[in-house]
Amino acid sequence: MLRLLLCALLAAPAAALDFEREEYRIIGWNNACSVAVERYAYPVLGQAMQVDPITSRVGTLAIVTERPIVETRWVFEADGTATYDKAAITGFRKKLRKTGHDRLGFSETIRNAATIESPGSAGVLLSTAILEARPDFWPDTRDWRLGWVEYNPLSTCALLVYERIGARDRYKFILTRIYNASARSERGRAHAVNGRLLFNAGDLKGALAETAIGAHMAPEVGGARYQFAAMLAMNGRLDDSMHELLAALKLDDHFARKAAKDEDFDSLRNRQDFQELVLKQEREAPMPPP
Repeated sequence: MLRLLLCALLAAPAAALDFEREEYRIIGWNNACSVAVERYAYPVLGQAMQVDPITSRVGTLAIVTERPIVETRWVFEADGTATYDKAAITGFRKKLRKTGHDRLGFSETIRNAATIESPGSAGVLLSTAILEARPDFWPDTRDWRLGWVEYNPLSTCALLVYERIGARDRYKFILTRIYNASARSERGRAHAVNGRLLFNAGDLKGALAETAIGAHMAPEVGGARYQFAAMLAMNGRLDDSMHELLAALKLDDHFARKAAKDEDFDSLRNRQDFQELVLKQEREAPMPPP
């Protein structure tokens, strides 16, 4: 059984400076289960200049299969005021990409429980059960909530990012394998469904945010792209809506028949590209079997 360890906890800043918030960035994944990250902590107001971090880390988290454990290797570490070195960090970022950490994955944001409209969606999105992840360590969910999931390009590994409840931008990272091959797609569909439910409940802004997450994290799921296109259209973003709708049609041309009759796309109906591409495909699409 994999022994996956808690990774990337920030060391205490030099000179005992407290930090107010943290931020992280994904540099890229390699072809295996290794991700290059940047992580920074910023000081409390009045203790130091807030524009520069007082703790900086750049490096990799990787599952070492021979053991197996998660191994953290920082190529750049700095603590304390006046230690942030933008030029050095830029250089190490480039080196990590040259060593193979140059692949983009998929990012999923988990909004808070109040924005999840149905128990079914909540059961999928607020839990990691569908991932079938098996790390030895889980944060105490009374103090921490799942805030983001960063998937590698093959969706075989994920960086789970937990945020402290009631605190601003405090994180814990867990790198783990995913044992459900369809987990990312299923979670993307759940975001799309939740978006539609939020729309039905009158939350158009929340609906747009949720469907955007579903479409971006699962771009291969036609239904997620279609729901995002619908919310974009109803928010007046017509060019973006048409782009997403065409992406959905490329994945499944039966969306043409649905879009042709869908009131969500009334704002697109007089556009020439909608008429030529959507209505034409709707006319030419084969009838579904009885």
